[in-house]
Amino acid sequence: MGTAISTPRMPGPPQLPLLSWQLRALRMLADPLAFFAAMHRRYGAISTSTPRHPTHVFVFGPEYQRELFGNPQTFIADAFRELRMPPRSAMARLTRGLLKLNGEPHRRHRTLMQPAFHSRAVARHHRAIVEVTVEELARFRPGEVRRIDRDLSRLMLRLGMRTLFDLSATEDVDRINGLIERLLASATRPMTLLFPLDLPGTSYRRTLRAAEHLDDALREIIRTKRENPGDDIISMLIAARDDHGQGLTEDELVGEGYTSFCHDSIASSLTWTLLMLDQHPRVRNDLQDELDAVLHGTAPEPDDLDRLPLLDRVIKESLRLFPPASMGLRYAAEDCHLGSYGIPEGTTLFFSPYVTHRLPEVFFEPLSFRPDRWETAKPDSYGYLPFGAGPHSCLGRSFALLEMKIVLSIILQRYRLSIVDGTRVNHKIKISLVPDDGLPVTVSRAGRDNHRAVLSGTVRGSVELA
Repeated sequence: MGTAISTPRMPGPPQLPLLSWQLRALRMLADPLAFFAAMHRRYGAISTSTPRHPTHVFVFGPEYQRELFGNPQTFIADAFRELRMPPRSAMARLTRGLLKLNGEPHRRHRTLMQPAFHSRAVARHHRAIVEVTVEELARFRPGEVRRIDRDLSRLMLRLGMRTLFDLSATEDVDRINGLIERLLASATRPMTLLFPLDLPGTSYRRTLRAAEHLDDALREIIRTKRENPGDDIISMLIAARDDHGQGLTEDELVGEGYTSFCHDSIASSLTWTLLMLDQHPRVRNDLQDELDAVLHGTAPEPDDLDRLPLLDRVIKESLRLFPPASMGLRYAAEDCHLGSYGIPEGTTLFFSPYVTHRLPEVFFEPLSFRPDRWETAKPDSYGYLPFGAGPHSCLGRSFALLEMKIVLSIILQRYRLSIVDGTRVNHKIKISLVPDDGLPVTVSRAGRDNHRAVLSGTVRGSVELA
């Protein structure tokens, strides 16, 4: 690891003789968003937990994030680096997609994948999105209490399987879902990070084995699609060719297939949107009127979405307050500067859309849910980044927004989902930002009303509620 040249000392807490960084690391792991917010409140837009030698740096706000995302050769993406998987393992192959690649390999993959996620290609999946959503909502019954976060996760899982792999049979969906759940359950355990030992009984070994099973399943799908291509995303990725006539290898298709499967982030976004609408009945009623006037009880066609401006503003505002990827990482590839501060090679840099979206210099009344702000607000991509920014911004942004708008408009025209009074809502990062204990709702027929649930939990500190 290199050392930065002499520069101003970066803001940060005083160094204690023993275990100062380790103690702060434990605090950060326990509640990253609270830790980031406290670092910004105390030390400003850039800080470090180790001022004498800044190995972990925290970056918030448009100014520094513009530098961070605008210099991809210096500040590189390397998702899953902390897992320290064997380089030839199935887990390494699954995670070697756009989120990990940099430079020319990243540009090549992104160029090959772009057509599959272009808005014209996304619109081809409209009918599948509507069909699966209607099927899932048919399970709802007025008067019952449901965990809407689980319902949305199941719905987005089915949509992901249908659009990405063209899998609709229940047994196929359940099989792939089971493999993914096993992998995530073991890979996200703290012991997997702290003790990366391939020994019997360890979560690290369970992660390796789960990855092998998922890798095998994806290869089986890919080989089937080579013989019988369909209208799904993986078939388009198989057919994609660069200027030299070269496509993605099977290993690359496995990695990008896994990377593209992001149902949890869309389910998270819809869950928070329903919570915000529950807490703001005037906005919910106005949105109900807009949907009734334009759609008349039907699912929206792609051309209808431009005639639903309030729906667009509601989703933008929900993504501002509760971005599913509420934190991220970059790594310094060389000794460099960020602003006037020296950054040593190998430094880990944390950024947080969750914190940046709550800065008053970026958004007026940042803790208020105000969809009307989007009638005039025009933050740049470094001040509003629910889908990231720069070369590594989310390739599936158009797809995610289309799914969210279709699903939300169908739900609101059919049901009023009222959060159960007294629900405790603590936000937590579990891959995406989610309510830690879920979100129970009572189902009733759609219609206007002015009720809002009484909530408790950390959500009351992250957004202004009545």
